[in-house]
Amino acid sequence: MLSILDSRILDLNAEASGVDMETLMENAGAAVADLVLSLGSRNVLVVCGAGNNGGDGYVASRVLKSKGINVRVFPVLDPSTELCKKKQREYVDAGGVIIGDLDIKEGDLIVDAMLGVGISGEPREPYLSAINKINSSGNRIVSVDVPSGFPTRISVHPNFTVTMQFVKEGMTAENCGEIKVVDVGFPEEVVEMIGPGDLLAFPQSSKDSHKGQNGVCIIVGGSSDFFGAPVYMAKSAQRMGVDLVFLFAPREIHQFIACNAPDIILRPSGMDRIEFNYEMAKMIEERESVIAIGPGITNDGRAINEAEKIIRYSISKGRKVVVDADALDAIKSIGDLNGAAVLTPHRGEFRSTFGLEPTEENVMKTAGNINAVILLKGPVDIVSDGRTIKKNSRFHHQSMTRGGTGDLLTGAVAGLIARGLDPLHASFLASYIVGSAGLEAFREKGYSYFTSELLDFIPGVITGKKKNT
Repeated sequence: MLSILDSRILDLNAEASGVDMETLMENAGAAVADLVLSLGSRNVLVVCGAGNNGGDGYVASRVLKSKGINVRVFPVLDPSTELCKKKQREYVDAGGVIIGDLDIKEGDLIVDAMLGVGISGEPREPYLSAINKINSSGNRIVSVDVPSGFPTRISVHPNFTVTMQFVKEGMTAENCGEIKVVDVGFPEEVVEMIGPGDLLAFPQSSKDSHKGQNGVCIIVGGSSDFFGAPVYMAKSAQRMGVDLVFLFAPREIHQFIACNAPDIILRPSGMDRIEFNYEMAKMIEERESVIAIGPGITNDGRAINEAEKIIRYSISKGRKVVVDADALDAIKSIGDLNGAAVLTPHRGEFRSTFGLEPTEENVMKTAGNINAVILLKGPVDIVSDGRTIKKNSRFHHQSMTRGGTGDLLTGAVAGLIARGLDPLHASFLASYIVGSAGLEAFREKGYSYFTSELLDFIPGVITGKKKNT
């Protein structure tokens, strides 16, 4: 089952990966025509929208006409996408009839091909009137992919829905009639692909929001040996649009952090190693926050013990946590992470933490066993919550093996969760954003870019505009 968001993401990722969308449309339309033919109707009215759902309808109309069915098409709006325009032309060139008014007497069966999964909000005119007319027709109705208006309270009420590739979340016999799932030809590697479509999940801020409502991140990291790692985490979280980032780090490195991160609110955590203290506990309890922990803390036993306390306490207070680097040792004794954690190990860390080879199968199985999301970093990022798995095999660069890039990914995941994304989609999107920033950094600077410079390429990935140099 796919959510509406994931359906839209799949469409965009398929297009970005070069899948022949016209072939998918032809397959979808043919599947709709097959169902209509099986119902024995001889007079069919097809109501088409302006987008690709309408394109499916034009294909179905052409196929039905070729089978001797009396078909009439009513376009609610003129086609707006190139594929929809092309399929309308092909239908007309084949002798198809287009009518100027929605007369429900034109057929004994109506095909609803108006609106698909791309709808935003309740249907507006002229779709609203068309939906009401179709529902009051008394005719049998077949919807294409989803009923027009789904999942809002104003939608077509079909007898049948031909849905493409996957049942969409929320589809039931009550709101969709009998559901027929058809394979239209999405390649498996595209279904499991992390790509630019995942940007659809990027959170948008409300116009009337105020400071703190767009995310609070608590970063815990660093030691007297490492001060750069927590700075990378914190800055990456900020690049996701988080309002407030609090960085808890050992006092010995405060002067270094303060010189490099003036936008971050610095708080003490121990002297030379992290420490779970009263101020941190109070902030975790009182603020709706996400906690990211691990980079730079070292594998010192004291630090690992304190990390375990922080993780346990955060989860007990209903907070989400992102765990990386040496803090991964702390989760060995926790077991069930209650669906509240994202772990971001690289291949070696996965092997040492779980005693398993870092394969797709083991990532998926382990994520299910510990009830967490795992984002396995590497030449191909693998992300799974134990049920779903997606991979980023294209949007990154081999130069990203340099120190600090993993810390950026951890911070990005935390920042996106703080902005309101669920852990799984935050992990997909963080992998795409940080990986794409690495690609852009390499294109402009070759192997000579600093990890800190990679941060400057993130806004261009999010906005779709390349950084100017």
